[in-house]
Amino acid sequence: MDMDVDMDMGADIGVYEDEHAGVEAGYEEEVYDGAAKTYGIGTTFMKTFNFDEYAVERIDNPYFPFTSKPDWEMAAFLLRSEFSMTDIDKYLHLEFTRKLPLSFRSLRELQGCAEMLPSPPRWKYQTVLTKFPTTKTLRVFYRDAIECLQLLLSHPLLVDSFDFIPRKVYESAERVVRIYYGFMTGDCAWELQECLPDGATLLGIVLSSDKTKVSNLSGNRYAHPLLISLVNINSEIHGKGSLEAHIPLALLPIAKFIHGNRHMCGVLADQLFHQCIGIVVEPLKQAACLGVMMSDPAGFSRYCFTPLIAYVADTPEELAIACITMNASPVTMATRVNFGDATRHLLRKGSSTLANIRAVANFVSPSELTAFFEECKQHFLNGVLTPFWLDWLTTDPSSYLMPKLLHHLHKMFWDHDLRWCIKVVGMKEIDFYFALLQMCIGYRAFKEGISDLKQTWDKTIAMSSVISLVLLPVLPLLDS
Repeated sequence: MDMDVDMDMGADIGVYEDEHAGVEAGYEEEVYDGAAKTYGIGTTFMKTFNFDEYAVERIDNPYFPFTSKPDWEMAAFLLRSEFSMTDIDKYLHLEFTRKLPLSFRSLRELQGCAEMLPSPPRWKYQTVLTKFPTTKTLRVFYRDAIECLQLLLSHPLLVDSFDFIPRKVYESAERVVRIYYGFMTGDCAWELQECLPDGATLLGIVLSSDKTKVSNLSGNRYAHPLLISLVNINSEIHGKGSLEAHIPLALLPIAKFIHGNRHMCGVLADQLFHQCIGIVVEPLKQAACLGVMMSDPAGFSRYCFTPLIAYVADTPEELAIACITMNASPVTMATRVNFGDATRHLLRKGSSTLANIRAVANFVSPSELTAFFEECKQHFLNGVLTPFWLDWLTTDPSSYLMPKLLHHLHKMFWDHDLRWCIKVVGMKEIDFYFALLQMCIGYRAFKEGISDLKQTWDKTIAMSSVISLVLLPVLPLLDS
């Protein structure tokens, strides 16, 4: 194919995307004209794979650096297993294992072979300096964010799961009823595309993070991973962990600060959180402003922009991201005294948060941490001076902070909606309805009812069942 591909080939590529967009026959579709054009030939996963330094060796032996398929299968099993390095080494030194025709006889040799395979983006680290001392040196481990996005775009299992063109889908030709089935069918994608140059491709960034305890009973070890994905990926694929639509981007440090006032340690931890994420996402912020050339799954180059579309986190972390204290909402202007109001409060725009931060910094020096935080509390600020989203184009916490299923839907239902239903109808009545339910494959059965359950992993089933079975008899009570 000629390397000087015409820009209008984007229309042909659009046909490829429309085939996978999920639009059913009979629906009316309005496609954003001039979006996601292609600019010549890029690269693909197989191109990269076939042009590394060991490509010649794989002509005769596709399993190189392993000698055969069984050799490769054994290596893949050990490398993906949950065995410790010591256990793997012991296994490879067993007399039975040493009789197998393996190309590696120790963990070190196995790791050496693995390092000869085409590698994903390399991990690197940066030492983080803080104004206040910590108990140990802080390092943020991360990978290049643009390389991680290219890894997603080149993923062979995701090749048919991308959508790059904003569209509006209607139920009929009258265009009265809109249909939404993904981010690219919403108004947000359309409005963001209008802010980009003609022919640009919108790559919506999805970040997620959660501090997790990684040791049980001893060690008190925590990890704080940061994952990255794209809203362009089909929503059904996002939920399948085996397809790796979310990939690790960084491992954030968890610090213990040395400060006379222990309450200030939380403020310093929030500042460190933004400082580290700012280091990791800097290439994404530059690409959101200037754009970057990347290859799509079909191997064509596109001019891509990377705004932050969603950040998935629990409530405490959302407050830290929005730079807000615990007694206020991270996405609206509501404070603790307003929680529970029937009134919908105004959105907490990032511009107003930044204006309050600047006003406080002009009044009290940020170097005087205690006095600075006390003044911040008057504006419901958590003491962060430089949020990581400060100069990320078109980014606003009120729009990209997303509800987390566990905390914002499941727990809300379990702690509030279900209790409301029990209070209105009664425990015995709800348990009776669940006892009558016929068992269905794929659904949990609650033969003893649900009123006495302390926890459940499948609250979505309880949610759908309670709403369908309980609200029907409740309606006459409400009318009366």
